[in-house]
Amino acid sequence: MLSTLQPSVSKACSRCRSRKVKCDLKVPRCTACTRHNEACNITDCVSYPYAAVKALQDRINDLEARLRLVPTPNETVPEPEPEASGVNPEPRADLQKEAEEVGFLTTGGSDLYSGSKYVGSAAGSTFARIFFKQLNIVPSWDSGSQGSGLEQPLCESTAALPPQPIARALLNIYISRVHIWWPFLQLPHLRRVFHRIYESPRQCSDHEKFTLFAILALASCQLTTKDAQSPAMMDLNDSNAYFQTALRFFNNFSNHPRDLFGIQAALLLAIWMLDSSHSSHNNDLWQLSRYIMSAAIEAGLHRHNKDWGFTAEELEIRNRTWWCAYNLERQVATLTGRVLSIRDHAVHTMLPNSATFDALTPLESSMAPVLHKHNVEVIRHMITLRRIGGRILESIYIARGPSGTAMDTTFQQICATSDQIRRDLELWEQQLETMGLKPSREYSEMKIEYCLLQLLLHRPSPTFMVPSRQMASYCSKAASSAISHWSKVEGEYGISAICRCFRQLHDIILVGLAALYCDWQAMTLGQTGDEAQRPHRHFNETATCLDLIDRGVTYMRAPYLEKYKDLFQAVRNKVYAKTIFTSITPGAMDSTISPGTLSQGLIFNPNDDIMFSMGDGVEAYVNQVNEFLDGGGFNVDEALDAWYDALMGEIQNGDAQMME
Repeated sequence: MLSTLQPSVSKACSRCRSRKVKCDLKVPRCTACTRHNEACNITDCVSYPYAAVKALQDRINDLEARLRLVPTPNETVPEPEPEASGVNPEPRADLQKEAEEVGFLTTGGSDLYSGSKYVGSAAGSTFARIFFKQLNIVPSWDSGSQGSGLEQPLCESTAALPPQPIARALLNIYISRVHIWWPFLQLPHLRRVFHRIYESPRQCSDHEKFTLFAILALASCQLTTKDAQSPAMMDLNDSNAYFQTALRFFNNFSNHPRDLFGIQAALLLAIWMLDSSHSSHNNDLWQLSRYIMSAAIEAGLHRHNKDWGFTAEELEIRNRTWWCAYNLERQVATLTGRVLSIRDHAVHTMLPNSATFDALTPLESSMAPVLHKHNVEVIRHMITLRRIGGRILESIYIARGPSGTAMDTTFQQICATSDQIRRDLELWEQQLETMGLKPSREYSEMKIEYCLLQLLLHRPSPTFMVPSRQMASYCSKAASSAISHWSKVEGEYGISAICRCFRQLHDIILVGLAALYCDWQAMTLGQTGDEAQRPHRHFNETATCLDLIDRGVTYMRAPYLEKYKDLFQAVRNKVYAKTIFTSITPGAMDSTISPGTLSQGLIFNPNDDIMFSMGDGVEAYVNQVNEFLDGGGFNVDEALDAWYDALMGEIQNGDAQMME
């Protein structure tokens, strides 16, 4: 096999270059060096295709696996030793990598360059690492399989212009499912472009052609089982072909100044990447979102100045473009755990308002009833939620040194900020309930985003590595709500509506892990009486998550992502192992246990604060932390131990200052 492999790139060896003689590039030793019996470094001057190296690596792994199965002569195969009670001899080192895999999923999964990339704790890596080490699970999944854009090349096929009825149907789908969240393009202009491209295609500019094909791509990937009767289902082009065609027109004007249209064009690309199942798209999404914000700031979109001479419509489009860029950047930064590009106090521009160009045609109104009724109320409410997400990122997921301490802030201050954010989230949910969106898909999607932020705030984090019972209760409720809404949307629209991209797969995995953590913590704290049945409240819901992950990976056509299903299955098996119980249905649980009845369980008075900023509140939290860690939580994770030491040190210093 080696004799058939040819380097893709070859350079002369050092000896031949220094003597300025022709090198025949023969590997592993060129003819000239062989003839003169001198050392040859030709092997350092050649490169082989990745596919060839990967094939050799796979072959080596296969042969090593076979070799391990064959006993040596005169050697008996030892019987597997039974696992000692309460002791797992497996090392914990491998769990660090598996936890990082959860975070890297936000950038399209781990690849050959993951070791040089930073993904923050908000992506779930810290939570997963602590949970996995506390469980002391044994990695039984294939942790070596990796996926990347290099291994999953994009299809370069392009799309022809579809028949006009199909294009109109796709435009309607774009308005109802994309424009409602990202309303930065004027609908009358879009209708004119879709009409002109069929009437006078040569009169359309590259800008307009790009916009048209980008919209076709975005709408095409939004198709679900509910669109079975739509003309769009007869389209012979796929969404990726539309996207590749849009890119060709984008290249014709991408070097133009960073004007408003250039920012909007980049926004269309980013929205595609946000829901793409290609790892290379997700890998570049954060960089693109930062570019969009930089260009928007350079254009002054974040400021409001009436003296700039814009018309009312121009100002409205500028405002909407800014807030769409803001929402995108906050969402991507929160997803990847990376820093924000602008603080909220630097933003001074008006929120989106209704405009004459928002009017829908009767057909569009029937396909987008929520947009027709609520218009920009939806995006205004999402702006508030994204702003809260940024605050969580800047207050809870902050840098900590090796000693576990945070810079320029105290635990008391963070507790107070956390309580305020929780109250703001609850207010946001109350306002959502009064908007009259039920039982729409948009309501479920907004509720899921709310639940994701609740989990981001209350699950194990660099600030609260051991959640209180109250925090676990919020996690439990948020996980149940998110899984319920996913199941509802999937039942009506199919798996493509909830798990068609890396972002959605990552969300489902983290919500499922949070539900498992709540059940595991309840068992660890040792419930009694009626509480004894509660540790398994998420058994059925985590089974639902496992099914969604399985079908989502299949829909994404990414077999290498099956390792995440195996990971989730391994954690679930560990949590529910060696336990005899009857799974409790949500209905049965609601009929026997009501909120506020259990003072020590996972249900509590929702009016209580998670952490009290002063006095007995912090002391009660520390007691819960000690109770939890005394059950075997010490010496599990270095960062957890450092956090605990820093927490106790700050509490003791505070007590000493009060005594003085």
